[in-house]
Amino acid sequence: MKYIKQLHLPVLILYMLLAFPMFYFAYKFGILLQGYKDAESYLKLYENLSSSGVESPFNMRLISASIIHFMGKFGWCYSTECAIDAFPQFNKVYYFNNLFFNFFCIALTSYSICISFIKLGISKWLSFMSGMLYLLGFGTLFYLMMPGPDAFSVLVFTWLLYFYLQKHVAVVPFFLILILQREYYFLVFMIVAIMDFIKSKDRYYLLVWLLSILCFLTYFILRKTIFHTHHWAHQTSPQFLLHTLFNSDLQPIQLIKQTAMTMNIFFIYLGLIVYKWQKGLSINKHYLVVLILVLFEITILSYAATFGTNNGRYFYLNIPFILYLICLELKPLESKLISSQS
Repeated sequence: MKYIKQLHLPVLILYMLLAFPMFYFAYKFGILLQGYKDAESYLKLYENLSSSGVESPFNMRLISASIIHFMGKFGWCYSTECAIDAFPQFNKVYYFNNLFFNFFCIALTSYSICISFIKLGISKWLSFMSGMLYLLGFGTLFYLMMPGPDAFSVLVFTWLLYFYLQKHVAVVPFFLILILQREYYFLVFMIVAIMDFIKSKDRYYLLVWLLSILCFLTYFILRKTIFHTHHWAHQTSPQFLLHTLFNSDLQPIQLIKQTAMTMNIFFIYLGLIVYKWQKGLSINKHYLVVLILVLFEITILSYAATFGTNNGRYFYLNIPFILYLICLELKPLESKLISSQS
């Protein structure tokens, strides 16, 4: 019973209850808009994991896709009239199971953020509110609770981040999962780990940096061979990436506007940094630089790999890390407030 109490299961139940209306709304009224064409590939993949109609890299989101595929095999579906009925080419059963799986992953990620932050020394109140901020974040509402695989990706990243901050060897299986789930995180850790190594000279961070490179190379080889399709082959061509970086037709203003829409929680972090700077309080400059470098990295990729205006959507995948940095900045303020009240 003591162990069960330590799990804080009522917190998970609360997050699930709060996330459920979002799940039902997406299932009832969500449609495949022109702005999210990726969902068409994912829905094909869920129904038939070996579908020849799914281009890479979509055909490499196999961990979450496999779970959704086998959920759909049971035929479990809430049969109500909803927006997906307008697209008879897609199987409604897999659409429902995709959203239901995303709902569970979102609630579990909120819970995981709360529990892992507590274990990392963040107060229970800040940890709980961090889970709530993730649940209500722009990207959670408009990207993760839609047809797609990344609700599970963020869940994996949450625990990967926890074990990384604990300098634990358990990061290894999570890195292996990401090879067939979301390769973007390897690029993130190439920056985070090397910056942490430069600061601390701790060999653990260097090993994680090397692991992220090794996993990305494994992903790259798989994409060029077993999972190769010609449709997005240009994204794995160094010559194309270098040429497009300096010859992109992507409009900077449009990119900034679209990115800013998804960054409501990041703006909280920036606002907190500005507030503490104006008050003469210390800020964690190291992690501020790291986060700016991560944003710069994905912006460069948006130009080079022709990601379009998906810049903010990819950056939002780092939301557990951003929430952790917010908590780090709030922690001394919280302690100061408590001491003044006492």
